[in-house]
Amino acid sequence: MHSRSSKRTSASGPSDVGALFVGADGERLIAIGELVGVHGIRGEARLRPFNPDSAVLGEVSEVFLIAPSGTSSPTRLESARPHGTVWLVRLDRVSTPDAARALCGSRVAVRERDLPPLEDGQFYCYRLIGLAVVDESGETLGTVEEVLATAGNDVLVVRDGSRERMIPMVDRLIGGIDLVGRRILVRAIDGLLD
Repeated sequence: MHSRSSKRTSASGPSDVGALFVGADGERLIAIGELVGVHGIRGEARLRPFNPDSAVLGEVSEVFLIAPSGTSSPTRLESARPHGTVWLVRLDRVSTPDAARALCGSRVAVRERDLPPLEDGQFYCYRLIGLAVVDESGETLGTVEEVLATAGNDVLVVRDGSRERMIPMVDRLIGGIDLVGRRILVRAIDGLLD
């Protein structure tokens, strides 16, 4: 969580369309991490969480594997435990290193309804994807394509055609976030929007 009262669930990679997927049943799925390797000889997989502070894996029994092609499949989460900067996860029907390795590159998602509830004034960062970003004069600067999690604060990646801007989500720069109106107001400071 950062100073804009958000909760991070994802910071999409540069080639991704976002953290939100729609399952086969039409339910909204939120990517919370990516399978990046194998651990041990019993088929545990290494999951790189998009939000290192999230404990949602410890609270769900079913996850969805999102293949690089975008197809999703539900699977039972047999166990999940933090291990340094990753989580070690054991998935149903994955009992060998080869089986776990075959899943590398897949994203792991949870149902939107399984995310922990938020306090008033908080939001999940995936909800910022696609919002218009405007300055104080009303000029549109672009659209939020990604939210990057950094050590100090989250950073909005805003694109307008081929132009890309990186806008830190700090109180002195973010004038307001209107999820209903689908826009973010940015306060201009010298050099930020040039």
